[in-house]
Amino acid sequence: MEKRWYLSAIDIINELPEGERSFFYQKSHRKKYSKNSVIFSPGDQGNLIYYVLSGRVKIYNLSECGKEIIYWFCQPKDFFGLAEVCGGEMRTVFGEAVEDTEVLCINRANFEELISRSPKIAVFIMRILGSRIRQAHETIKDLIICDVHTRLAQLLIKLGQICGLSHNGVITIEKRFTHQEMANMIGATRTTVTEVMNEFRKNGVIECDGSRITILDYARLVKLIDSSD
Repeated sequence: MEKRWYLSAIDIINELPEGERSFFYQKSHRKKYSKNSVIFSPGDQGNLIYYVLSGRVKIYNLSECGKEIIYWFCQPKDFFGLAEVCGGEMRTVFGEAVEDTEVLCINRANFEELISRSPKIAVFIMRILGSRIRQAHETIKDLIICDVHTRLAQLLIKLGQICGLSHNGVITIEKRFTHQEMANMIGATRTTVTEVMNEFRKNGVIECDGSRITILDYARLVKLIDSSD
């Protein structure tokens, strides 16, 4: 499948010239969050940008009835908290560490100075935000026109591209995602995701081993998506 569902992981900081890279590290401070710690909430001041060093951060919101809607998970080398800082707005979503996580934080003024010193990082940030907007548009479209089988197939491909290891045509998703988290990412119930995952497993499309998911038949997932277009 030619279509990529995300901006390929780029170690943006190490792509910077030495002077700008040093500036970033000098102006940032490290912060550790234990599992399930909330990093920011809707209504908080959006004056910090975060860069993940280790762990994983969930970006999500809550519906009026309290249902969790997961937008995405940020992995090491990912920035998050960009939109509000760039727009000078309050936070509109939650950021939560789903495992022990360490980040670098840099305030808006220093980040803007970094951009002025290195237009290269400005280009990277535009690409990141553009990619996330496209992903949001795809998600909205999928919720309207695709069934759960297709949406789950798309999600598995995304996860395989972002945090999967490929060997001999088999892709193992190294990070752990619960059925509830997957359901919250595609607008389904946990029960339905479990049923479809079991169906994929029985049909030889995937294999589940403890906390890992292995995609055995990538082409079949792609075919399922293509047939819905």
